[in-house]
Amino acid sequence: MIYIALGGYIMPTAVAVLGGGNGGHALAADLTRKGFSVHFASDECFSRHMRGTLDTKKINLQGIYGDYSYDIAMVTTDMAQAIEGIKYIFIAVPAYGIKNYAEKLSPLLRPGQVICLMPGTLGSLLFWKELKKNGIQDVIVAETNTLPYATRLVAPATSLIMSAFDPLKVGVLPASNSTNVVEELRQFFPQMTVVESVLACGLNSLNPIIHVPGCILNAGRIEYIQGNFHFYTEGFTNCVAHLTEAIDLERIELLKKLGYEADIVAHGIGGSIQTDSIEEAIANDPNFAQIKGPANFKNRYYTEDIPYGLAVWAKLGRLLNVDTPLMDACVNLGSILIGDNCWEKGYSMSDLGISSLDIPTLKAFLVEGY
Repeated sequence: MIYIALGGYIMPTAVAVLGGGNGGHALAADLTRKGFSVHFASDECFSRHMRGTLDTKKINLQGIYGDYSYDIAMVTTDMAQAIEGIKYIFIAVPAYGIKNYAEKLSPLLRPGQVICLMPGTLGSLLFWKELKKNGIQDVIVAETNTLPYATRLVAPATSLIMSAFDPLKVGVLPASNSTNVVEELRQFFPQMTVVESVLACGLNSLNPIIHVPGCILNAGRIEYIQGNFHFYTEGFTNCVAHLTEAIDLERIELLKKLGYEADIVAHGIGGSIQTDSIEEAIANDPNFAQIKGPANFKNRYYTEDIPYGLAVWAKLGRLLNVDTPLMDACVNLGSILIGDNCWEKGYSMSDLGISSLDIPTLKAFLVEGY
């Protein structure tokens, strides 16, 4: 149990976890398991997945940390109550939900608070823009490249954590505060490691790379069998792996253009062996074998990872003068499959506040925040 002194009393360190889906439940249960007092909240409009937790104030945790039921200190749809007096605020929502949280939270935030988006998928830039619009000063925004875990809600108020990602990459805005902020955040997740900026972190996101190629090439099967197959074993064949690695090279070119460290996605997955092959990396992690395919084209592998993942990266490529023909092709095909314009749906560079910046100015902004 971790404690702090508060008003003459000794209290467990309190943290807020916002977002009532897969990631939020796993975070709330795991941080409670680690000894923190968790304020678990969701905006009312996104709270349907946490009805059981709202009723019981408990989360049943299964998987790698054992099977146990944890009492959560606070479960609410009142986000103002959840974050009041809390320094560390973890937000685990889909990319399309970040703007809503940024708009509603910004007026409530106070100097010294730290927002950590898990994952951010470049949403930290959108959050930062909203903070500045509201005149909010001295709030730090960080994002991770993925959730800390491979996790699913398997029943109401029941979270299965299949594996934990190590390392967990973190970018901070402004990046000049990275070392101190990430050192503080390691009390919650010791596997955290600093990358150069939130832009570097967003470009190290796992999901757009390991989800989209398989979704595009398995579209007919997904539509016919409604996801009743194992996505990473039956669906991740040699040709899917080749496309995944080719798209990954486009992502790496974006990082190189910015002068950031770049590594292939196979090295970020983990598993029992270190390999340059994405197919081998996935095949040697037994947790991937448990994951079923999307049931339809409304699944977040399509509706999040294409417009808010590959499409945003491709738009960044245009800003940086880096060609991304394979990303472009996936976005165009994805738009047809889901019946929506993925180019228009995801963030623009203007949404992120960087549309007018050349590379030196962009990198300076990421370091200083202005």
